[in-house]
Amino acid sequence: MSKNIKVSVVVPIYNVEPYLRECVDSILAQTLEDIEIILVDDGSPDHCGEIAEEYAREDSRVKVIHQKNAGLGSARNTGVANAVGEYVGFVDSDDWVHPKMFEKLYAAAKENNSDIVTGGHREYLNGNEHDYYPHPLGGQSYGKAAEICELRVLLFGRDLNDSNPEPFPMRVWTSIYRLSLLLDNAIQFENVMSEDTIFNLDAYKVAKKISFTKDADYCYRMGDHYSITRSFSENTLTKYTSFLDRLYSKALLENSKSCLERVSRTAVAYSRMYIYTLLSSNLKWKEKKKFFSEFTQSDFFKHYCLEYPLSSLPSMQRLFQKQLKNGRFGFIIFLMKTHSFLKKHKVM
Repeated sequence: MSKNIKVSVVVPIYNVEPYLRECVDSILAQTLEDIEIILVDDGSPDHCGEIAEEYAREDSRVKVIHQKNAGLGSARNTGVANAVGEYVGFVDSDDWVHPKMFEKLYAAAKENNSDIVTGGHREYLNGNEHDYYPHPLGGQSYGKAAEICELRVLLFGRDLNDSNPEPFPMRVWTSIYRLSLLLDNAIQFENVMSEDTIFNLDAYKVAKKISFTKDADYCYRMGDHYSITRSFSENTLTKYTSFLDRLYSKALLENSKSCLERVSRTAVAYSRMYIYTLLSSNLKWKEKKKFFSEFTQSDFFKHYCLEYPLSSLPSMQRLFQKQLKNGRFGFIIFLMKTHSFLKKHKVM
């Protein structure tokens, strides 16, 4: 392998055997020369580790690291610690990327001398493209401290009056980061839910220039398959609370009312996500109702959501939060099913 590695691509792996080959093949097919692929087997219980080793034997660009299961953030950190590229990117092992993705990101990084470059993504459902999400700042670069500070504010979430259909993108897998930026500033993924947001808040804070492309070359797989980032358990509420508490603590450091309001708006969004994850789980009806009741009485809901001004929310979200506040379990189920139907058929 050439020592002049332009981009190291880190792939955390856990229980994704049916999708792993498509993921790795798409990275191997990149038009960008001089990349390395770091497959981090996070104690996967299936045959993913063996598949990874097979790729390493067949292609010198592939490096495999096995570790005990420690979660998505830990696996990514392991990958970064073993990377040698000028830049580093991340691909989740149940997704895939278009052949020119890293070539375009790297070209933008070199053209603008950027520490971070971010593009958009596409969502796929049952193998078919479902939605296309170019980055809202595509084609722009920001190099002034005040500009980057304004970008960081967006990472805390929407403001009270934001009616955009999609939140500001916070995912790391549509981006590349200058490796020295991460290593010199000891930036790592924390062991919290939505670690991408916390990671980007730290990375943006020390970046001298950030660029955004108009491309949307990352392919995100939707559906009911297992994901390293999604599942429901008795610890789910604890994970949600830990993330919001961490985000809130960072907002306090900004000494900004806007940042704190955005955290509350994020919490409202996460309350919907929690209920959706709960209702989509395989739990029995009685258990779902129990977790629902516990959530509406939780410190998370009382601290972050209970006093949120519902009038500032879009009508559907306002209705949902009102019913959640009143503990109307049956009506919430009706709303969630209606929302899923409308989104699936692109009515919304």
